Amino acid sequence: MIVDKTKLGIPFFDTCFGGVYRGRQTLCSGRNGSGKSILSYHFLNQALQDGDKALLLSPYRAHDTIIIAESIGLPFAEAASSGQLTILEYAAFIPESNASANVMLPPQSFMELQETIEAQSIRRLVFDTVLPWVAIQPVSRIGEHVYSFIHALERLGVTSLLTLPKPVSNPAFTLKGRLEDLCPVVINLDHSAGENRVLRVTKYLGEIRNLSKPFPFVIFPGKGIITEEEASAAALRPEAPAHPPLPHANPAPPADPHTDTTPATAVPADPHSRKRINFSSVIKFPE
Repeated sequence: MIVDKTKLGIPFFDTCFGGVYRGRQTLCSGRNGSGKSILSYHFLNQALQDGDKALLLSPYRAHDTIIIAESIGLPFAEAASSGQLTILEYAAFIPESNASANVMLPPQSFMELQETIEAQSIRRLVFDTVLPWVAIQPVSRIGEHVYSFIHALERLGVTSLLTLPKPVSNPAFTLKGRLEDLCPVVINLDHSAGENRVLRVTKYLGEIRNLSKPFPFVIFPGKGIITEEEASAAALRPEAPAHPPLPHANPAPPADPHTDTTPATAVPADPHSRKRINFSSVIKFPE
């Protein structure tokens, strides 16, 4: 078996680590506002630069995602129009009070995702966030469920990025730990009130250098994620906003997998398309 790598899309990371493993998963975790979505947009943009097709699953409105990506210099509008980039929204979450841990949801959710990937020849896939796919009850099933999810992804042959909120409960830590066990590359992002942003690689399979080394970075309109040195060299104003504000409040699903059993619906980015793909928080995966 040949070990192949492809660029993550963040130059300082790719220079240091040589990219990520093609056809495998990269986990990116961090608290709210740390830059997980922005990093995932760079990951998708690398596919566009390579001439590959990419798919984004997100709780944000597709048009808002495009606006934010364009504000940091990434050509998502053209890519979405041409069909090189597909954006599916986690659109309608069932309130927690209506969720039931005993409901067995149908298996076609992952099958529909698989059909989309195969029909459109998708090579890069982002789950921003991955919670609707892996946060289940009871907690005792998390290990088995995450294992099935990751191996189902690998059978699809896509290079994937999974974002995950900072854990705030014991079940959330259990979920994060299981994902870290199975993903060959794990990245953590942190910040302090939008300042002092740091990227750390806490796991890189086959690599022991630079693990947990802090990589300070900034996020600027027109540039996206760059090093502080690059920002200084480009004479960017230090008082410029470090993160373009998201145009909606709290759109993401809850971070606690003990209560996150909320099915979601994804809709294509094309406003003229009526196709809807149903995703759920308890997914059955094909063997």
